[in-house]
Amino acid sequence: MRKPRILQRKTNTTQKFGHALALAAALFWSTLGILGKLTYAFGADPLTVISLRATVATGITGAIVAVSGLGQFRIRYEDFTLFVVYGVIGVGLNYLGYFYALKLTTVATAITLLYTYPSLVVLFGLILFHEPISRGKLCALVLTFFGIVFSAYSQSAPGMGWDPRGLAFGLLAGVANAVYTLVGKRAQTAYTPMTGLFYSFLFGSLALLVFRFAVVGSTFRLNSTVLLLIVTIAIVPTLIGYGAYTYSLGYIEAGKASITSSAEPVFAILLALLFLGEIPSSLQLFGAALIIMGVVALQVKR
Repeated sequence: MRKPRILQRKTNTTQKFGHALALAAALFWSTLGILGKLTYAFGADPLTVISLRATVATGITGAIVAVSGLGQFRIRYEDFTLFVVYGVIGVGLNYLGYFYALKLTTVATAITLLYTYPSLVVLFGLILFHEPISRGKLCALVLTFFGIVFSAYSQSAPGMGWDPRGLAFGLLAGVANAVYTLVGKRAQTAYTPMTGLFYSFLFGSLALLVFRFAVVGSTFRLNSTVLLLIVTIAIVPTLIGYGAYTYSLGYIEAGKASITSSAEPVFAILLALLFLGEIPSSLQLFGAALIIMGVVALQVKR
């Protein structure tokens, strides 16, 4: 039975809005590379940056929730474990896995392994949420993955790195990102996106701070420039980026949101050109074209 035209129009508009939010998330995430380089240039260590970015994001999100309605802090006792998993794995292990993958292997390997998460989301989206795997979704998945491989490979002079520990941490980041997407989708069945964001950042920041204290110690040595950059990272790629992505899960399937957000390397290449003067190679441009084709493939009807 065909849907009424008004309902079809409403569904199409809703899905377009969801894809627009996922694309916006990719754009905001892509600023992390430039902001991160600036932060490290002023002497900040990566472990301090990732722990404080989640902590500052927690504080800002908590303030927004407090102003918009204290009821959004309330979660059911039986869902407590869900939000711990959301934060500790989806945020904490995600940040840690990617950081150590970059440290132990190349940029190309780390990015490629991180972006295995759309495949995992599509697979588990079918199992958990009965989201169908259409030909368009499979086509988009293949195109975006190989686009990311080409884009990432050309950014790393040594090419792919095969340190087993780096590979393990890269895969950990990919799995953690998939967990963030799937648990975020599950949380939105009973809670607002702001509730999910707050508790994911809260438990993620606690896990990261504990880990940092164990490895580095409890002392923070930050000048005003580094602190300003960390706050910017906490707001732009973290709070706004993850906020847009979390909200997109309320409008489109988890698999589609994860594939659409794979446009992040395309925006990163563009920002590097505009602000750092880094001219993309032909391989990067080819990879970016594949990613764009993959995102467009999700919009093409059968």
